[in-house]
Amino acid sequence: MDSHTLEGLTLRLEAAERGLRGARRAMWMGSILVVLAIGGAAWWLITRAQVGTPTTIEAQHFVVRDAQGAARGLLELTDDGATQLVFFRDALPGEEWRAHAKAGPFSFGVRSLSAHSQLVLGDREGANCQLTTGNLSFAINERPKLMLGTDSTGSRIWLADTTGNMQVLSAGLLADVAARRGEKASHPPKRRRGH
Repeated sequence: MDSHTLEGLTLRLEAAERGLRGARRAMWMGSILVVLAIGGAAWWLITRAQVGTPTTIEAQHFVVRDAQGAARGLLELTDDGATQLVFFRDALPGEEWRAHAKAGPFSFGVRSLSAHSQLVLGDREGANCQLTTGNLSFAINERPKLMLGTDSTGSRIWLADTTGNMQVLSAGLLADVAARRGEKASHPPKRRRGH
């Protein structure tokens, strides 16, 4: 691996770290918005309870609809026990939201799954970002382009080439490359003496 490749990988790693920080900020902002929405709903329920209305509203699905009756967002408990708050990328007429509740496409989504939590951000061009407790991935049209992952075995970066094949770069591999570069720098090549 030459110095240009290592510098390129370092620049990509720094860019991915900046993206991770941005995704974390977005996740915190989304969480704050959810807390504010729940607090507002609780306040509304408390004030309504004072005028003699029921104090508890229970449901498995809360669907937010626009003026035309199309679904724009959803707070629900899914069939497999996950809780999610999602905003659909496009308005979904009638009951079409049921087919898109798990797969989207979403412009924003927060999920509490049995194994982990997930934050999903997406745009109209098909690009999306997914953040879980151990992974950050960027995809375009459902094709992964960059993934960062960490677990008990270490950290890894997956980069997609132009054909869509993923190449993995691990912390151990970078340490090995750095060690080899250090060995080469400390032991200059021997020169042959001319006869």
